[in-house]
Amino acid sequence: MSNNKFFQTVKSLFTKKKDQDKEREPEPSVPSREEIAEAPVPEDAPILKVEHLKKYFPIARNFFGKPIRFLRAVDDVSFTVERGTAIGVVGESGCGKTTLGRTILRLYDIDGGTVQFCGEDLTKLKQSAMQKYRTRMQLIFQDPYSSLSPRMTVGAIISEGVRAHKIVPREQVHDYVLEVMRKCGLQPQYYDRYPHEFSGGQRQRICIARALAVKPELVICDEPVSALDVSIQAQIINLLKELQAADSLTYVFISHDLSVVKYITDQVMVMYLGNVMELGATEKIFAEPLHPYTKALFSAVPVPNPDVKMNRIILEGDIPSPANPPKGCKFHTRCSSCMNACRFIQPGYNEVREGHFVACHLYDENILSRSAEIDGEYVVWLQEQIAAAKSYAGKREYLAELERMRPDLYTAWLSAALLKRESVLDHLPGRKKERAHLMEELARMDGEEADRVTAELAARKASKKGSKPPESEDVAEAPAEDEKPDDADKTDDRGE
Repeated sequence: MSNNKFFQTVKSLFTKKKDQDKEREPEPSVPSREEIAEAPVPEDAPILKVEHLKKYFPIARNFFGKPIRFLRAVDDVSFTVERGTAIGVVGESGCGKTTLGRTILRLYDIDGGTVQFCGEDLTKLKQSAMQKYRTRMQLIFQDPYSSLSPRMTVGAIISEGVRAHKIVPREQVHDYVLEVMRKCGLQPQYYDRYPHEFSGGQRQRICIARALAVKPELVICDEPVSALDVSIQAQIINLLKELQAADSLTYVFISHDLSVVKYITDQVMVMYLGNVMELGATEKIFAEPLHPYTKALFSAVPVPNPDVKMNRIILEGDIPSPANPPKGCKFHTRCSSCMNACRFIQPGYNEVREGHFVACHLYDENILSRSAEIDGEYVVWLQEQIAAAKSYAGKREYLAELERMRPDLYTAWLSAALLKRESVLDHLPGRKKERAHLMEELARMDGEEADRVTAELAARKASKKGSKPPESEDVAEAPAEDEKPDDADKTDDRGE
């Protein structure tokens, strides 16, 4: 009897809770696809508007799991795309192009800024609410080989999104998929075949058909032709142009091939280390690029004329890490037109001409008019960095900051530390990495600077032993990288 009473009590509690839930007011439901499509949108409103978009990835955490260091993949990006047009996103590998596209689609969470699609702010929507926008925004992946499931047929791959979002009634799915395949240049007999039976170009057509099957309005094309041959690239690009004209599609076209970008896009946005360097109409940017990075990037475009001499601009050095970007303008470490203002003042993103935006001090009248004043401010800032380097030289974090902002000062400090026999080993995190770190810093120096330091070390070592110090010519040939660590380690351990 006791068990029966217990179950009756539990049942009554569940029944009471169920009745209370029914009495509650119904929560507002998420609008359906049809309601969103029928919602009034201003005629002059852009289909996509991105303002100050940011996406950071944590790369280091403290003891409690709180992120303390970030990789700034997308840092303060803003642009607008009108309906039925295409914008090209170009830049070196690692500049944040793919991350930008995936953040717009909310495949990555947004860390700052806003993304507006057809006037609706998508920034703070939950995943359940974003489901209604998934059919209106689609992504074409870069690799047509790994983005298709090998266990599904072509018909199943294309119809998966159609069935999930109920684009057409169930009995019409087969005919609808065949029609989409025909538009993308796929034969009806491909319906029951598997991806491994197709070439690279045909696989990319399947990816395009899968994206267009849900009737999107905005398509993010993440380097859709980079893995294809040149002849196949032309077919895919022409197909995208035809589909854009037929269905009024809007493209965000991410690519390394500038000639393809010039052919298919209406606007071009140049990115570098997560920031926008230049944005404008395609014809204007290709005819007259303004930013030094854009000039260097576009100078690499081959001209199909053997009589035309290429004025190639070669950038020195490697692209800095987005986890540790330079202070001021991020491009100043590789820029041939670098000024003192570029070293410590971040350039503004200004409209230099109508519809042409540039983030560069060379086109900022305020900076150019105050050049003498800014040079003085730079000297003061530089003195502060040197003083801080002397005061906090024992802190590894500050040394890393000094190396990032002013590698010349960091090299000078290291040289002085070696020659004066300061306890450089105390500045390092552990005894095991002392030799490797010390020799790595020597290798980073200029040739003359490294020879001078090495010669001084050898001379002091010889004087300690009571022998004659070697000549400068012999010293230049004597030290090899494999032998330097032992000498440097012995000298530092011995002290003065």
